[in-house]
Amino acid sequence: MRLAFLFYKNKTKAMDFIIFEDTRFENLHPLNVLRNSMDLKAGIFSLKDRIINYLPLGSAVNLFVRNEMYELTKAFNKCSVNEIPVSDTVFLNGRTVFSQRFINWIVSDLPADSKVEYDGTVVAAKISAGEIKKRSESISFPVNNIFFEGLRNINNLNFNFENIFDIINYPWDIIRLFDFNLAFDLSYLLEKARGAEKNPEVSQENENNFVSPSAKVYPGVILDTGSGEIYIDDNALVEPLSYIKGPAYIGKNALVKSGSRIYGPCSIGWGSKVSGEISGSLFHSCVNKQHDGFIGNTYACPFVNFGADTVTSNLKNNYSKVRVNYKGESINTGMQFLGSLVGDHSKFGINTMLNTGTICGVFANVAGGGFPEKNIESFSWYILGSEPVKYKFNEAVETARIVMKRRGIEMSEEYISLLKKIY
Repeated sequence: MRLAFLFYKNKTKAMDFIIFEDTRFENLHPLNVLRNSMDLKAGIFSLKDRIINYLPLGSAVNLFVRNEMYELTKAFNKCSVNEIPVSDTVFLNGRTVFSQRFINWIVSDLPADSKVEYDGTVVAAKISAGEIKKRSESISFPVNNIFFEGLRNINNLNFNFENIFDIINYPWDIIRLFDFNLAFDLSYLLEKARGAEKNPEVSQENENNFVSPSAKVYPGVILDTGSGEIYIDDNALVEPLSYIKGPAYIGKNALVKSGSRIYGPCSIGWGSKVSGEISGSLFHSCVNKQHDGFIGNTYACPFVNFGADTVTSNLKNNYSKVRVNYKGESINTGMQFLGSLVGDHSKFGINTMLNTGTICGVFANVAGGGFPEKNIESFSWYILGSEPVKYKFNEAVETARIVMKRRGIEMSEEYISLLKKIY
């Protein structure tokens, strides 16, 4: 079913908005080590961009981010960053997947100096200028719940809260919600593409797929929209004999190599290069998986490299729910299918096998084949059969610089500064 009817430009009154990071950002490790929680992707779009798409025309956006992310955020966003507002403002939690219906209700119907709180998380609030001024000394970055204390808590006010927002409490929640969010984002893009020029070389007789005129899809490619929609973005290249089963998104400048099998839900981000078999996975941008091997129900951050025949297990042999070892605690995810959660710039050598629920930090190097530990530390060299060693900082940065430059990206001073803080 097309969901596009849910997407329309918000015609409610323009307001000032703050998309904020709260203190629970730490529970999103390792996916947010090098980005704000709001910059995590839930489908095709980041959580932040999805919110901005829903805001009334003319609205101003300010970002509240943790202090160590300030410089990088300021350098790469047109929005104001960590500036105390002087007007009536709507606060929206950046690790929340909002529906447009809910944001419309917040703007139009939530009383001033009120908040919506769910399971200990302040999801949204509308605060008057005077009240913000009174509370300005209690604002911290990230935002603490203390700032929202004393506001009227609205749990139900002539409104059904069911299915209007989801909170990302842990990184695996993104995979849990991925199917729905990807379908939603695809519907949004396909609605925008209605009436637009289509690629004349690709059969697009129904409304369930769109191939950009600048994309190249070779003969012999199968685009199967029987189970979901497919969108192939600008300058993407899909080589012969590849099979793509929707719902699926192939991003700008992405490469799908000959013989690839992509089983939706899948989102392949900008500049990524993929081959082999991929299922139920979200690749951020500039992810490399150029060889055979299976990646399933996995979130991969930018500049991750999966070597030849790297595989992820996404289902336990006894079909039980996947447990993860997270910050020294064994947690039942409640999910039957969960692969790996991989931070930026991590690399896996040939024949690496990643167990169900593996969590890998940033700048890790794993080699030697076989199964590494289910928790792989950031900035570690992990050679099977040996104790992990610390990745030297200067070497890590230099390699990352080379890798990024191959994608036409220059490593900024703000980026290096952040790496120094987290090393």
